[in-house]
Amino acid sequence: MGEFLLNYQMDKQTVSLLPRGLTNRSNYCYINSILQALLACPPFYNLLMALPHSKNPSKMSSTPLIDNMIKFVHEFTPLSDGARLARKDRANKRGEDIVVDIQSGVAFEPFYVYTMLKNTSAAGVFSVEGRQEDAEEFLSCLLNGINDEMLELIKLVNNDQNIITNIESNINYNNGEEEWKVMGPKNKGSITRCTEFGRTPLSDIFRGQLRSRVSRAGEQPTDNVQPFFTLQLDIEKAESVKGALEILVGKDQLEGMTCSKTKQQIEAWKQVTLEELPVILILHLKWFDYKLDGCSKIVKSVEFPIDLKLDSKFLSPNAIKKLNPKQKHYKLFAVTYHDGKEATKGHYVTDAFHVGYGGWVRYDDSSLKGISESNVLKPTPPRVPYLLYYRRCDTIGNNQSNSGKIR
Repeated sequence: MGEFLLNYQMDKQTVSLLPRGLTNRSNYCYINSILQALLACPPFYNLLMALPHSKNPSKMSSTPLIDNMIKFVHEFTPLSDGARLARKDRANKRGEDIVVDIQSGVAFEPFYVYTMLKNTSAAGVFSVEGRQEDAEEFLSCLLNGINDEMLELIKLVNNDQNIITNIESNINYNNGEEEWKVMGPKNKGSITRCTEFGRTPLSDIFRGQLRSRVSRAGEQPTDNVQPFFTLQLDIEKAESVKGALEILVGKDQLEGMTCSKTKQQIEAWKQVTLEELPVILILHLKWFDYKLDGCSKIVKSVEFPIDLKLDSKFLSPNAIKKLNPKQKHYKLFAVTYHDGKEATKGHYVTDAFHVGYGGWVRYDDSSLKGISESNVLKPTPPRVPYLLYYRRCDTIGNNQSNSGKIR
């Protein structure tokens, strides 16, 4: 499988699947909601379907996450031709706030997904059956775990000692950093530290990069480039996703910084920008406020768009230069919500756009129903959008978009 991963090219083609609910017997809504969102992500689904698989993976397998996620996607079958034809009748109604009628398969319990984490480094976090956990933590654990398994498989077939060493350092989380001087506009230099992570087919889909720059008056800026799978957004002072992104890239004054030569206190600030935009951009809206006396949930409305355009103010100079307009535009294809007033309790559901039906579907464990776009965009608090899944527009074909042209 390692050689297959080395040579794999991303498959962006959309496949319309017959929806199925996921039975929840023990507070596993945080897992079910993530599985339905990932199933609506074509590059991820196509990757898992392309991997060699066994119907009954070994309990001693070195790749339990990959094996069980492959088993999960094989539980679904393509949508019938009849349902696809019905979608053509709705094609002229794009832009209308329609609710689609859907056919769904029999709900099932993906018990093997619930138990697969017991064989990983995350066993301590997700091993207590029946305990409600955080959906974003599960998503990050799943993506990082699959990525690590792929890196190990690639290491087995890669004879380049330099790459092997690099991969090993990342598997052990001892992130190797390279440092070099980069000349910017007007020959102004900056010292850049870049954390190197081995490439996998999964990282090709989900990984983005952030550039964090610390500037000191009279000195060269210092840049640090770090990867991410989910982009964390503070929403306490934001009324919209765009507002939260503006807060992310805003300049933060740094107190107590001194000049390396004079040791005198100087003005300094930090700014974060997007260095590399992933094919699938997952935004994590941080509703939970952690303090010494516990954790509380922020409850308010935050606007988020179907069409997300990342203006130049959000991007690093490198990203501005190399990205074309379509690579700065994203389409929303799924939302995972947290419902409930308390941070430690509540319920997770996912809305996902179904290309085959030409409309949105709500996945609430074993319950499925068509919903309008306005219901997706305007949840009623305490139901709030927790994870937003966007697909980069240069990877979407004309017949694969949920709302036609970029608005």
